[in-house]
Amino acid sequence: MSLEFKKIEVNSIQKMLPFYAMRHNMTCDSVFLESYVWKDYYNVRYAIWENKALLWLMENEGRCFSAMPLCREEDLPGAFAAIEEYFNEELGYPLVINLADEYAVKYLNLPEDKYLVEEQVDSRDYLYNGDAMRSLAGKKLHKKKNRVNAFKREYEGRYEYRRLCCSDSHDVWVFLDRWRQQKGEEVEEHLDYEVKGIHDILKNCSEFSIHMGGVYIDGQMEAFTIGSYNPVEHMAVIHIEKANPEINGLYQFINQQFLIEEFPEAEWVNREDDMGLEGLRKAKMTYYPADYARKYLVEQLLNGSKGYHWAEQIANTTAGSVLTYLDAEDKDETKHLWHMCFPEDSESFIEYYYKEKTKDNEILVKKDNGLLISMVQYNPYAVKLRGRLWKLDYLVGVATEESRRREGHFRDVFVKMLHDEEAAGKPITYLVPVNPAVYAPMGFTFIGNVASYELTEEAKKTLTRTVCQDTPEDCGRAAVYMEQWLGARYEMYTRRDAAYVSRLIKELASENGTLEFLEQDGRLVGLDAYWGWEVREHRLLYAEDAYTVKTGEKLWNMARLTNIGALLAAFGLKQAEQQGEEKRMLTLGIRMNDPILEMNNGEFVWTIGETGSSLKARKPEPNTCGCTENVSIWLEAKPEELVSWLFGCRKAEEIWGGQLENKGLAEILAQVDTVNGVYLDEIV
Repeated sequence: MSLEFKKIEVNSIQKMLPFYAMRHNMTCDSVFLESYVWKDYYNVRYAIWENKALLWLMENEGRCFSAMPLCREEDLPGAFAAIEEYFNEELGYPLVINLADEYAVKYLNLPEDKYLVEEQVDSRDYLYNGDAMRSLAGKKLHKKKNRVNAFKREYEGRYEYRRLCCSDSHDVWVFLDRWRQQKGEEVEEHLDYEVKGIHDILKNCSEFSIHMGGVYIDGQMEAFTIGSYNPVEHMAVIHIEKANPEINGLYQFINQQFLIEEFPEAEWVNREDDMGLEGLRKAKMTYYPADYARKYLVEQLLNGSKGYHWAEQIANTTAGSVLTYLDAEDKDETKHLWHMCFPEDSESFIEYYYKEKTKDNEILVKKDNGLLISMVQYNPYAVKLRGRLWKLDYLVGVATEESRRREGHFRDVFVKMLHDEEAAGKPITYLVPVNPAVYAPMGFTFIGNVASYELTEEAKKTLTRTVCQDTPEDCGRAAVYMEQWLGARYEMYTRRDAAYVSRLIKELASENGTLEFLEQDGRLVGLDAYWGWEVREHRLLYAEDAYTVKTGEKLWNMARLTNIGALLAAFGLKQAEQQGEEKRMLTLGIRMNDPILEMNNGEFVWTIGETGSSLKARKPEPNTCGCTENVSIWLEAKPEELVSWLFGCRKAEEIWGGQLENKGLAEILAQVDTVNGVYLDEIV
């Protein structure tokens, strides 16, 4: 072929630039400077194909690979064929393209039998909203704005932001050498190549269309940054950002100021990838990316199999999907998904949650090619049901990355969760739904309401308020009152103790809230709590009836049967009206139809007494149509029907009207002591 690959030199720049910004491309590779910075690290060479496209040749551990051609979209197929032919015929290798941009991959629509296409998860670029990064407005970026303001206050009159030009190169060199020395010897190999690339840029900066900015304190440069602009995407690309790490708020200040001064109209900000480095990933996530520029490994297949096995080493392409529980040190991985899916939660609340609640919870996630795409978190609670104490899991943080929804990931996570809960012997699991229609197909049904109360006008005037402090004495006092108040009104509720109240106080504080004692002449008559940064909301009010008025009630919790034996064992017959009556014992057959949990399927014999019950699975005997000896009355039920009835949310005749024409069945169900009042009002 007539392709001549050359190294990138200064005199190459003007030949290469026309091929940039010819088509849509949101990656950092859509601007020239990125190729120039890393030209030595990957031994980058280029060739121009028919004056239509820029083609690439690079190396990793002695093996050649390429990048997606830069050209107009209509020329992509031809340019792709040209580089593939060069690899096959000139080099004798199958084609491997690293960091292919998503737009090109979708446009080419490569056949699956000829190419392996896998996302390179650790190489995706972080994309941010330009206006948000310049203003730092809103709850999410409140901490960043505070750090910028703190920097301005501390160095008032001493700092200066400057737009840098080629004549400032010496200042940058001096700062860069000082910065590199601070890093020491224990650094990633890429840093030395990056520093060399920056030196090359500074030597030849008049040849580039770049933007540079620096921050001086007391006349000495303490931070600098370099960026480019993609006019097609209206996107600023931040290639380099270095600052003195000992100066608090400096990174946040130059980040914001550079965009304000150099890219005031940029709609998007690309801050490149995290290179698979956990510290860098966390730093980029703190600015809450609006999206990602995804990149892919494209590998030509030979006879239906991979040509190289080394290609995966170029970047992270961990293949396949996996469902797994995260170790304690990995739980923070889910924080970015929480931010993306629950934008209404403040930064302070999320910090509280991940500091406090993840100490004892479990997080089940689904990863695809190493990328976290879906999760559910189990928060453990001790729940009182009459005289029993159940250890139940409250499901929170149910989330799937927006671009991967409606692909079945939520169902995969929930099916595994339900099987694991069944295996653990948990009778039910529960949640508070944002959209009940999402959970109903999984067998969830409502079991409890939460009532809202306000103090009477008289109580507002006469009751004394005292803040409940996070001390053993105050927390213990509050817990005792909560137990008394709930126990007098509900048969099922979350157990309160001093540890529960202590955690509640921390939760309220994360949203600028407090828990307060309400007293009348020194006697504790209630507990009240408000929270909220901008709008104050009533979080709870537990108080004697004489001081309150009920203002409303709403459906709150949905639950799902997980282990039928554990659930039914907690229920018995209503107590006999007169003492001395003969102890009753009833038997009921239940035919369960659970489409998800096989262990809950089939025929069961439920023997019910006044103090409890037992359940046995029965296999249908031959020629009996499923009926078994000594069981004459059968109930056909689904998981959600059984749960809704047992927890007092719906009456038996409302659920099984047709079946209750059997008077024997109606009489048995009427004698079962279902729950009178469920109150599970936790937020997380």
